Amino acid sequence: MTKIQKKKSVESKYRKWKGYGAKAIYANMAFFRDHGLLSRLVGMTGHAQDHHHQDGHRDPPSFPIQEGRAIWGFLLAFLAYWLSHRFVYVENDPGALARASARGERVEWSSFDKFYKQAPTLFLQPSNHEELIGILREAAASNQTVKVVGSGHSWTPIGLTDGVMLNLDKFNKVLSIDASAKTVTVQAGIRIRDLSAALAAHDPPLALRNTGVLDRQSLAGALATGTHGTGIRYKIMSADVVALELVTAGGNVLRGSRRDPDPAMRDMFEAAVLHLGALGVLTEVSMEVVEAFSVIKRNRLLPLNTVLSTLPALAAGVDHLLVWFIPYTGRAQLMESLRIPPTKVPPTHDWGDSRKHCQNFGSTSGDEASAAQSGSLMLSLTYNKVVASLRSFSASLLLASRPWLGVLQLRLLSAAGSFSSLFPVTYVPFWNRQVVAPALHLFAWGESFYPHGHRGIVLDDHPDCYREAEWFLPLESFNAAMTAFLTFLDSRRGKIGANFVVQIRVTHADDLWLSPFRREQGPQNNSHDNTGQDKTMSDSISWFVSVATLVKGFDSDPYLRAAEREVWIPNGGRPHWGKLHYLAYHELSALYGEPFEKYLRVRRRLDPQDMFMNSHLRELFFERAVR
Repeated sequence: MTKIQKKKSVESKYRKWKGYGAKAIYANMAFFRDHGLLSRLVGMTGHAQDHHHQDGHRDPPSFPIQEGRAIWGFLLAFLAYWLSHRFVYVENDPGALARASARGERVEWSSFDKFYKQAPTLFLQPSNHEELIGILREAAASNQTVKVVGSGHSWTPIGLTDGVMLNLDKFNKVLSIDASAKTVTVQAGIRIRDLSAALAAHDPPLALRNTGVLDRQSLAGALATGTHGTGIRYKIMSADVVALELVTAGGNVLRGSRRDPDPAMRDMFEAAVLHLGALGVLTEVSMEVVEAFSVIKRNRLLPLNTVLSTLPALAAGVDHLLVWFIPYTGRAQLMESLRIPPTKVPPTHDWGDSRKHCQNFGSTSGDEASAAQSGSLMLSLTYNKVVASLRSFSASLLLASRPWLGVLQLRLLSAAGSFSSLFPVTYVPFWNRQVVAPALHLFAWGESFYPHGHRGIVLDDHPDCYREAEWFLPLESFNAAMTAFLTFLDSRRGKIGANFVVQIRVTHADDLWLSPFRREQGPQNNSHDNTGQDKTMSDSISWFVSVATLVKGFDSDPYLRAAEREVWIPNGGRPHWGKLHYLAYHELSALYGEPFEKYLRVRRRLDPQDMFMNSHLRELFFERAVR
């Protein structure tokens, strides 16, 4: 049995086993619930409390939770996570797929969350330009489609094809680093984590200006869908590209830059910096970089209403801001990061009066008051005892241990989401308060230090196997949109699978054709200083707020589709190209205007045979002919 066959056999067995196990657990939980025993299983006692709403519906009963015994819920959830992550969440091995395909075996590629699967006719991994050009010309001659895949980190089927699937992991070299000009030129298949490591090892050490919250993606893939990080001074990664190389369907090698004297090559560049995999194969990229930095990060809890009303001030006070909250709980976790000069010694930093990381666990108003009344803060006493104990350690120990605690927190959160999805959707508000939010907030305190700043602006770990939509809103629309979103959630309480994180980030505007952060009156250049501060757009109107909604275990369609229609589109939102949305040509053309049409004209010129198209991209581009 080949390595591919063994891997598929293991995946199949454990996926089947996990499915049977989940059904058995759910059946037992339903039995316990129906016979009044569920409360005893997880330590729930007291009288049921119903929560009535103006529209007449009500939440399922919730119960006060005894301290200590409720930890069994976490243990069950963590076990579910471990089984899911260990046996089902298996990443693709592109090298093994390519070798198996070369032997004539049928191979199957899957997206990072195993939601999308595809068996291409061929899975190939070229190692140089000659091999790549030969593959493209042969595919053109046989009228086959071609798609390039990296880590598969997208919630859309943007990389699927039943034709030829390419992987550029062998296009992973750092070609040159110019420390004086602060630029780096690399092959586009390099993984972001490897590029960051190479820049950090350079003398003098350098760094990417900004990245997304993950670094496992290939650089070409991250640029393809407009990957962004967070911070009002920092644009998306594509905005840092200064030159690139693209191989077209006909095997032609094109090189262009933002200031290319040839208008055709300049347009090619503008389209290719955020290319959606629809123009050709991106093989080489030159990017601006910055001097290396270290990062100090802190986590803290605040009332959700406070965060939403003061978001501009919160974002302006730090370099990077990431906000997570769980629907129906009334609290938000803030992950705030500051860049400091490179150092290997954990510094001391005075964050000011807001240094109180565990503030006022009592109820305030709205959802939070309801949560406290129903006993939703089930581990508050235990939590505070743990915090008090850990705070007795030295500051340096806290700084050193916090990244590990971040990994544990995210794994508990992923487990809690999986656990809550074993129950009917009517119990989502209840389990959000009892399990999911406590898992998120358990380590929402303290500081951490990252000598290599890159590690401080990506997550220590990441939840797996969930569905996500993300929408980008101009700052002036954010308050209205969030008010509408919270009203939307409340109106569908117990009806949708809103059982996981809502994530908020901020990003600086740009002028790229297909960027969701595009401003028509934005800068006409990409001028920054060494910290990433844009010199042409410095006021708050120049940045966007992104809101990502995540679903774990439940059918995401009723939640995400309704929110798109009722909340995000009416408030001027644009969707993330690599995440779930339901828009087609007419809606996208209206959102992006003439730049969208320019992109389509370039796409038609570079790929007249539609070699790099698939069904997903046709929905976006081909509702009418483009001339």
